[in-house]
Amino acid sequence: MTECTSLDAQPTTSAFQRWLGVISLAFGTFVLINTEFMPIGLLTPIAHSLNISEGRAGLAVMLPGLVAAASAILLMLFSRQLNRRTMLLFLSAMVIVSNATAMLAPTFGVLLIGRIILGVAVGGFWSFAIPAGRRLVSEAQGARATSLISAGVAIGTVAGVPAGAFLGDLYGWRMAFTVNTALAVVVFLLQWATLPSLPSKQTINLRTLLGVVKVPGIRYGLIIALFMAAAHFSAYTYLEPWLRFQVGMSPSDLSLLLMAYGAAGLFGTLLCEVMVREFGVKRTFLGNMIIVVVAVLSASQLSDSALTASFLVVLWGLAFGALPVCLNIWLYQASPALFETSSAMMVFVFQIALASGAFFGGLLADHLGTSSSFLLGGILALLAVVTIFLTRPQPSGLQATSE
Repeated sequence: MTECTSLDAQPTTSAFQRWLGVISLAFGTFVLINTEFMPIGLLTPIAHSLNISEGRAGLAVMLPGLVAAASAILLMLFSRQLNRRTMLLFLSAMVIVSNATAMLAPTFGVLLIGRIILGVAVGGFWSFAIPAGRRLVSEAQGARATSLISAGVAIGTVAGVPAGAFLGDLYGWRMAFTVNTALAVVVFLLQWATLPSLPSKQTINLRTLLGVVKVPGIRYGLIIALFMAAAHFSAYTYLEPWLRFQVGMSPSDLSLLLMAYGAAGLFGTLLCEVMVREFGVKRTFLGNMIIVVVAVLSASQLSDSALTASFLVVLWGLAFGALPVCLNIWLYQASPALFETSSAMMVFVFQIALASGAFFGGLLADHLGTSSSFLLGGILALLAVVTIFLTRPQPSGLQATSE
């Protein structure tokens, strides 16, 4: 596997247009992840509208994760010669179709079809966007492009739920998907106008893809990703019904709190780079993961005070906003040469864990109450803390293999 050469995509294109291309990818990751997580803030209205339980409505979160896990691997393996611009535009078009399908869905089954389409887009776009962004700029600017596109992922992660809850509270859950459909169209047109041709420069086979697990730092990072994603989404998927029914928040207060969660998460995302520079990735990762453990476990036991619940939710958002950034830095430090391949594996593991967490959290929520899904999340987060404490990125000398 040869590493992409920066500026190999139409080098005559101006620097301004190339950076517009990077920004279009950042917006694309934002809308994509925003769409993936938005139903979390809409579980109750979706469930009531389509006559299903909140636990079953959680399939709208779980199913895209399973599909994304498979598509991250399959698209990486079977798109070897396909121009990356074509691939990215195709995946962006799928986001439009997914949102439009959900917006018009007459039944829960049709809604799930739209979410399956989204899952394909999530797995592929998340895997290809960052490597494509690095090819648009010089080697010296590669880290900045990576950070910008990663910020789209992080902001979408923390903004999707409050945005969906806010729009759903004011205009109904279908309006949230309507707005996302419009945003996805804008992103597609922006990428069409700004992304230059990006011929395939890498060949990744199954042996190469699975081989990254042999690198200790990457292997530990994937284990952390497994526990981290499962912990977060076993609880976070059912945050809205927990706040609505157990804490007893009104829809307007709930929307405000989820917006505060998103703002705290954005602050945590932006603060993470400074924290890593001052304290190192392991200490930053460990500290924020411990905060998630405390917040989620406390929430599982304390649901009689709206003020306490609000504090815990904002604390949770602040800490989790930093975690995806920490995970990417961890994987990069483990082996810069294998970062793209390890990123594809990370998407696979993360999405499997996301789906599993949402599924088992839903089972507990339906049978034992939403507090039990929070307890599961806290235990899994504690396993992530232990893994981080006992390991480190462990930079290796392994290089990418040539084609």
